[in-house]
Amino acid sequence: MLMRNKLLLVLLFLFSFNSFSQNERVKILRAIVVSDSVQVERATVTNITAETVTITNDIGQFTIFAKEDDVIMISGVAFETKLVKLKASDFEEMIFKIEISQKINQLDEVKIGPYKLSGDLTYDAKRIKVKPAFKVELPPIDWSTIEITGVKARVENMFMPSSSNAAKVDFVKIGTALAKLFGGNPKKKYVTHKADLAEFQTELTKRFSEQFFEETLKISKSDKALFVDFCFSEEINDKKLLETSNALALMEYVIAKSNEFKQIKR
Repeated sequence: MLMRNKLLLVLLFLFSFNSFSQNERVKILRAIVVSDSVQVERATVTNITAETVTITNDIGQFTIFAKEDDVIMISGVAFETKLVKLKASDFEEMIFKIEISQKINQLDEVKIGPYKLSGDLTYDAKRIKVKPAFKVELPPIDWSTIEITGVKARVENMFMPSSSNAAKVDFVKIGTALAKLFGGNPKKKYVTHKADLAEFQTELTKRFSEQFFEETLKISKSDKALFVDFCFSEEINDKKLLETSNALALMEYVIAKSNEFKQIKR
């Protein structure tokens, strides 16, 4: 009886140790989903192995618990489904990049009958009938019940009136318009909007979460304001990094700056 109890205790210990070892292997995968260098937002990310699900945020990022050899699936309405088997090196990257392809809508099949061509294009075009692979029955249209709306009366051109008023061309207005077009103020310039430090601070706070600063960039809360000031430079405006289409470039810029910041802040 005593020997049996000892055996049960050994088996229980081995089972607990094995479970603990397996749990230790679970890590947090930080990744971004892109298609043709554009972030894929609201895509569904499923860890098929662990049976857990999450979605990408507005800039295509997501985090999920996983471990080596887990299979994750990325799917979306307008994108081809992709399966990725995780490797140990994927967890070591600061942001693991996953590229997916957009779905290509194919045209319906068209069938052409077995006609012999005579060489006369006009004759062959009239004789050959092209039929779609399916038939669509549409009800006849009763034009007497249709009301045409939204039609506006013709607006007279101030420079070139209709034929009935051809003798009333206003050459003074034409000359004035041309003078404004070609003789405008040469000193007038169109200045592109440049973001200042305050706007840059606001945008970084909106786009990146506290978790991103602390866990991904390894920037503490006490250093966050100092780090944001360190990141601001003319490169932000020169490369237009605050534009929505450059979200990935902004992320890469901030990650590079975090490495510089951690080297000098000691």
